[in-house]
Amino acid sequence: MGTERLELAGLPVLAQIPPRPKALLLALHGLQGSKEHILSLLPGYLEAGFLLLASDAPRHGERPGPPPSAKDPFYVESVYQVALGFAEEALGVAEEAQRRFGLPLFLAGGSLGAFVVHLLLAQGFRPRAALAFIGSGLPMKLPQGQRVRDPRVQALYQHPPALRGEAYGGIPLLHLHGTEDLIVPLARMEETLKALRPHYPEGRLARFVEEGAGHTITPLMARMGRAFLEGWLEGGLAPGGA
Repeated sequence: MGTERLELAGLPVLAQIPPRPKALLLALHGLQGSKEHILSLLPGYLEAGFLLLASDAPRHGERPGPPPSAKDPFYVESVYQVALGFAEEALGVAEEAQRRFGLPLFLAGGSLGAFVVHLLLAQGFRPRAALAFIGSGLPMKLPQGQRVRDPRVQALYQHPPALRGEAYGGIPLLHLHGTEDLIVPLARMEETLKALRPHYPEGRLARFVEEGAGHTITPLMARMGRAFLEGWLEGGLAPGGA
């Protein structure tokens, strides 16, 4: 087992490759994060047979930056421009990875990466199952003084991914959150699930809430997420799954 540096869809990608991989897991980091950081938060996945892949979002990691700054009056717009670019790139990485490795694909994202997971599902992307850590399928509430000019970002506020649940195709989705998250409040995650539930068959939309946890992917969340993915790996394809 080891970490390799690949190029997929024209992007540098870190790959953690087990001796006998069973499935791909594309991991999407959050704001101010990196490909290295998100992989460090998923212990045990490699040993369970997941071939982990991660790339840097636009303006993050080794990409030309810097990440969006909260001091910028267009901070929120910049954040969701990053999310939109990350979603487009993740789709390209996922498709090329599947062609190269020929394995079923799972998806995981943390914080802003969780929002990107929702973007991809709402756009019709079909992983076998997905994890959304410490995030939601709704954009952040626009702080006072912030402005949005980009029509693509305006569209996210008018038609958030979580309100397009009919497009998700019933792909198994687990949300993992902490009760003390001050960045993405637990209520925001619950609003996401409430919006999605009418579009989901029984047993395919789930939540795990860790008491006392803040805005971080904890070891317990990581274990619960791994168990969820293993269940869907062993249990067969979701409708339209890869």
